[in-house]
Amino acid sequence: MSFLTAQHANLLSLARTAGFFAVLALLGAAQGFAQSKTSDATPQSVPVYLTDFELFSVPLAPKTKIVSPVVVEKPKSPAPLVYQDDDQPSAQARRLIDFFAMTLLQTLTKKGFNATRAAGQAPASGVQIRGVFAEPDAMNRIRRALLGSGAPNARFLLYVGLFNLGKQEQPLYMPAPVQQASNEYGPVITLNTYVPLAKYEVDKNPTEDDVQKICNQIAASLTTLLASNSNAFSH
Repeated sequence: MSFLTAQHANLLSLARTAGFFAVLALLGAAQGFAQSKTSDATPQSVPVYLTDFELFSVPLAPKTKIVSPVVVEKPKSPAPLVYQDDDQPSAQARRLIDFFAMTLLQTLTKKGFNATRAAGQAPASGVQIRGVFAEPDAMNRIRRALLGSGAPNARFLLYVGLFNLGKQEQPLYMPAPVQQASNEYGPVITLNTYVPLAKYEVDKNPTEDDVQKICNQIAASLTTLLASNSNAFSH
């Protein structure tokens, strides 16, 4: 073999070796890219904190004694009610708040979320679920609900917001600038429309199935939100 031929062979060998390492480098880069993709946040990886929904109550007004009252039997409910009609409004409100919190926590847990019922100050990252029970008054203004006040509406409006704990803290609602005192309703409120917000209608004494349906809808809304923007809630 001539010197020129040997030199050509060496160059060819070096080229093959360089190509081999180039392929390895490309494979390593591809593997690293795949690993970075799998490390992205998923909906279930974002911690979820549940804050008890707001529901206020007032003591029942004393009833006038009626002679020979007519007893009217109520139709039987197809599912257990959350609370008993003869409970005090404060106990009814507490029961409804607790039942919503427990049902929503169980619903989210079954869907794979790391959900916690918040106690104290919220952490610096994750998503927080907050809600308030409200009612429209005669002028169709949204007011904070008062259980036991005798307001004529058969249902509450439940407003639920989803908050990014990594962003600046925002309110769910604010008291309206103009207020009008009422024995049937709480203050007029203005909802924060700059956060993901949903409205649900719920009976004033709902069944357990009614609460479960609403919690399923809240969980579905949360899944949709985080599926499209999980990374924004994970830092």
